[in-house]
Amino acid sequence: MNRSLLPVLPTVVGALLCVASAHAQSNVVAGRDLQLQDTWNLRGYVRSGTYPNGAFALGAWTTCCNPGTNDIPFQAAMSPNHGFIHWIVAREANGRFEQISNWSYVKHTFGSSNDPSPCGTCAGPGNFNAVEVGCSDTYANSQAVNHFDLGPPSEIDPWLGTWDPVCSLFDRGDPPAAPASICNGLRSLTNQQASALNATLHNQMRVRDQELLVPNSTFWFQSAYLIPSELEALRDNNLGSRGFVPTWTGTSWSIADTGTFLQGSVLQRWPGASISSANNVGEDGRFYVAVKVTGPVDGKYHYEYAVQNRDNKRGLGALRIPICPTASVTGFGFHDVDQDPLNQWVGSKVGGEIVFNGTGNPLRWNSIFNFWFDCDAAPVTGSTLSLDQHDIGAGTASVLVTSTAPGGLYNENLGAGCGIRGAAPRLYALGAPDRATLGNTTFQLSSAGNPANAPCAFAFSTQDGSFVAGPGCTIYSANLGSMNSMGLITADAAGNVTIALPIPNLPIFEGQHLDMQAVNIVTGGALLGSFNLSNGLRLRIGSAISACP
Repeated sequence: MNRSLLPVLPTVVGALLCVASAHAQSNVVAGRDLQLQDTWNLRGYVRSGTYPNGAFALGAWTTCCNPGTNDIPFQAAMSPNHGFIHWIVAREANGRFEQISNWSYVKHTFGSSNDPSPCGTCAGPGNFNAVEVGCSDTYANSQAVNHFDLGPPSEIDPWLGTWDPVCSLFDRGDPPAAPASICNGLRSLTNQQASALNATLHNQMRVRDQELLVPNSTFWFQSAYLIPSELEALRDNNLGSRGFVPTWTGTSWSIADTGTFLQGSVLQRWPGASISSANNVGEDGRFYVAVKVTGPVDGKYHYEYAVQNRDNKRGLGALRIPICPTASVTGFGFHDVDQDPLNQWVGSKVGGEIVFNGTGNPLRWNSIFNFWFDCDAAPVTGSTLSLDQHDIGAGTASVLVTSTAPGGLYNENLGAGCGIRGAAPRLYALGAPDRATLGNTTFQLSSAGNPANAPCAFAFSTQDGSFVAGPGCTIYSANLGSMNSMGLITADAAGNVTIALPIPNLPIFEGQHLDMQAVNIVTGGALLGSFNLSNGLRLRIGSAISACP
């Protein structure tokens, strides 16, 4: 050991311990538990801009109750001892579930009416400054858009549920007070300022008109509470959602609630999606990951992921999804909660992972980001996704979530084909399943992108290899002598051709593979002026083959 470091070691160790204690859930109060009992009556308020290119503020009613064993502080600011109400508006359309509201300001609670509730026996009204055991409290939708108690989400530590009033928006005022008053711990944001702000679209939760005009959409709103000192394991009942239908009246949006209240993440509303979650092993809050896979279409599956940060302070800086190294991936896409085209995350395939990276635009708490792509590997459940933390802090560098990933490459793309003006035909598998399992009588091969009514053939090779047969044209076989043809079949008017390829239920075929390629015959073809070649496709035969080659 370098002896010159010995004098500074106590300082370094002390600093590390301070960092750890600052991020660990060190403020837990045993028996503290809040439950969102209901949310309803989403309503539109002040708007900006002209329809259909404007935006408007929204607020919803919420009722919470206390099923715990001690009172929950709801003291008004500038006391830090109170809860925070926050919202998300989401839309499901065309198989994608995304947040359409902004990263909105949150409501600071300022008292409790302590009404009877289903959470227990309420002795209230009692102490106005706390939600007493067994009691409930309700906030109106109009209070959700009142600037007097709306503060930035960035001021709150969602992991600990804490807020420092000193130098906060309430301390500074809006517009800011004199310099001597903006960090003295006294409220500068007055009712007079709030009344002026309430007449404008300013810091409230907002939605743009255009987000409500997407055809075939279903809409949902989520309300949630965050309170200081509540154990992370008890927070799943802090949030819940309800559906709504928006209608433009000619002057404003009329919003009607639909369906019943559902406790938990709004991602549960996504039809056909599977949801899993994890936190940073007791050092930071929870992410939910929802995934929906459709297809295959032309041999490719479409993967849609929605990641919700419930209360993770360090935020999400990168998403890494395992994938078969030789899988083909196209069509990367991303959606966040702002309208800034300069901070979009970028997706790419790096070895055995799909990686989405964000620069200066982490997924912060109470937000949902979307990620999508197309891949020829089939979905495999039980895969481990890595959610890399954005900020430095205590706990692991990544939150590991068990989910679904493209880990089943049963038909492996060997390389590109060639065609007239680059339009090569495509070769892919069909069937139920679309892989060559033993005894699969439904297995088929299909080629698309051929000239209408062109003669086509399916060639297969018994020897691995490839060679260039002409400019830009590769044949996926060791040599021509090892190739065989399944005969000519005429493509239909759309250029599609399919051949049945039932797989015998014989153990001798287990673990074998067959390299296939489709060929069409047409005047002016890319190869020798007469042929166009599809991509090469390796059929991995068997029921017990590993997921990745």
